[in-house]
Amino acid sequence: MAKSNWSYLQGERRTGEYEEMTVRSIGHWWMGENSGWPDAVRNGYHLFSETGVGMIEPTALVINDPSAYRDRHKLTYRSYVLQQDAEEKKLDALLEGARKRGTFALIKMPASIRRAYIPALRHYFWGSGMMRIYAAAYTPCGPVMNTLLFQIFDCMRHAQRFVELSWDVNQDASVDSLSMWLDWQPLQPTRRYVETGLSLFDWGETFVAVNYVFDPVFLPLHDILVADIPEQAGDWAITQFWQLLAEDLQRHKVSGCDFVAAMIEESGDNMEVIQGWVNRWLPMALQAIDALAPLVEEARSLGYPRSYPSIRDEILSAYEGQLARNGLVLPSHIGEFHESKASISG
Repeated sequence: MAKSNWSYLQGERRTGEYEEMTVRSIGHWWMGENSGWPDAVRNGYHLFSETGVGMIEPTALVINDPSAYRDRHKLTYRSYVLQQDAEEKKLDALLEGARKRGTFALIKMPASIRRAYIPALRHYFWGSGMMRIYAAAYTPCGPVMNTLLFQIFDCMRHAQRFVELSWDVNQDASVDSLSMWLDWQPLQPTRRYVETGLSLFDWGETFVAVNYVFDPVFLPLHDILVADIPEQAGDWAITQFWQLLAEDLQRHKVSGCDFVAAMIEESGDNMEVIQGWVNRWLPMALQAIDALAPLVEEARSLGYPRSYPSIRDEILSAYEGQLARNGLVLPSHIGEFHESKASISG
């Protein structure tokens, strides 16, 4: 967490570094109010001054106060680097210890997770990072930009660590991760979600789509695939690997809820806007996890006790509770789970 205030002399208080970096370092003036600019430009963009010149796209959200949303963790470069440096040292120690003990040569978790899901996940993290890059570049809200920039760093970290994990768990086989991402059937709805997200032109919708919709739906199943199932199989190193990374994405989910709460408090009109985004994106997020059901069923054949329908019901119930806390509801057209006939082998 950033320092809340600085005291160089006794009794002296200054603006906290989080506020200094996110609220006071970015100033804006609206091109839309200046008739000297062409209508086509005024209607699409405005410039921000003081820290440089950039193009900023509009959002359907009504925002009167650009700093209405605040990161409860108050991350700054200093606090983020200190936090992640400690976590990276833990990861390095874990992986080095597992290698010395020959743990990765004894992997017992399902082949679909080992040879397909884990290798391909680097591309998901790169893609979701790219969605955040767009939103960070085009938001006029300093606290939103700050949050997204650190989420981009998280995605880069996870992509690189999953490359390393894939090397370790597949040391005896060549795995084409890109083909898995582009062609492997269980991940195609996830890829579709990311690629559809990359076509958005509303930074607010992007923030909600990744942090408020996809992460709360996808991550509970991801936790099962790379933590619970490996643990049940005795692959302790895989479970601990993910537990050391998972804190980043828990932070992403919290930021999504905080952003939505702040926007609804900012204007009642935003509730209808966000409900529309949930209606648009939640069915695609559910398709993404439904397509991964065969991985859970393969694990069941090897002794994992839970079924995918029960996992899905639990995820949907928790998400319905998240929506209710913001006065939102599940869309009526999400549909029920139907067992996929897609093959986990290709």
